[in-house]
Amino acid sequence: MNKLLDNINKGIAELHPYEPGRSIDEVVAEYKPDKVVKLASNENPLGPSPKAAKILSQANNLHLYPDGDSKKLKALIARHELLTEKNIIVGNGSNEVLELAARAFLNKDTSAVMSKHAFAVYKIVTQSCGSKIIEVPAKNWKHALDDFPEFIDESTRICFVANPNNPTGTYNSHEEFESMMSKISSSVLVILDLAYFEYVDAEDYVNANALMSKYSNLLITKTFSKIQGLASLRIGYGLAHPDLIAVLNKIRQPFNSNSLAQHAACEAILDEDHIKKSVELNSYQRDFLYQQLTDMGMECIPSQGNFISFKGNFDAKDLFTSLMKQGVIVRPIALYDMPEYIRVTVGTKDENEYFLEKLKEVLS
Repeated sequence: MNKLLDNINKGIAELHPYEPGRSIDEVVAEYKPDKVVKLASNENPLGPSPKAAKILSQANNLHLYPDGDSKKLKALIARHELLTEKNIIVGNGSNEVLELAARAFLNKDTSAVMSKHAFAVYKIVTQSCGSKIIEVPAKNWKHALDDFPEFIDESTRICFVANPNNPTGTYNSHEEFESMMSKISSSVLVILDLAYFEYVDAEDYVNANALMSKYSNLLITKTFSKIQGLASLRIGYGLAHPDLIAVLNKIRQPFNSNSLAQHAACEAILDEDHIKKSVELNSYQRDFLYQQLTDMGMECIPSQGNFISFKGNFDAKDLFTSLMKQGVIVRPIALYDMPEYIRVTVGTKDENEYFLEKLKEVLS
């Protein structure tokens, strides 16, 4: 076995796998709290669209393979995004689209540029291809896009940008992103990860359609896991020039998105009322949580996502465990080189108040 493992691709041996948040079942089994509130994985506390949930209750034909090209869903996405179906690839979550791009462009002789404290999957897909990771120091927890061109070298093939970023919640404006793009060679693929874009209320946020019409070296990724509440079904998509989409489709697995996910996503993308309710809840409760945590003496990073990262007079690892014992699951983010911080998802009013109550108890 040792000789076999000597032959694994460069980078995988030292790779740290993605660490998901603790599940409700795990916490119940280990600590047996009377009540559990999960605020660890940036999920929509309202759940999926009722119309999407109804699809799951009517599941049939499970013995048949799904539409291998997600044609109906792609048509709806095209209409929603004001693009053509040739601009779209559907993935098993947007993470798969990130991985497809990495497989297409990265190898042991290349590198990828990303911000420090950026989404962990960027490092994982880069390192698994044997490529060099080039980290750009953040400024006030924000992607320093003006600095990105300086870190790109001859080996760079991909530049990852999360907007807003997980776990910091910080965002970059349209002007900042365009300024970076103007200084980057068209031979470098820029991936703009918009997993949390629906939650952004900043007026100077990026205009995706304007960018798509201008840059052929741009891949935009979006997901149904967050505001759409379909995280367990694993479905997302990428938007890019048709030539790039065609390349990614060459290495996409057959039937990569399952029938239930496709059908539920078709309903979810059309349910504007559910999306509106989710945005309004998050906006109000994010402000509420930020103010309450600040009043408790916590140092919070201003967020445009559906989560807040904060630090205070506590040990993050100990606080994480203490809260779990009280039935509150949050996320320590040492994995992101932020060992002093805890990330909490914005929940419902009741969930947030329960979290704050237990936080005060364990810190008292």
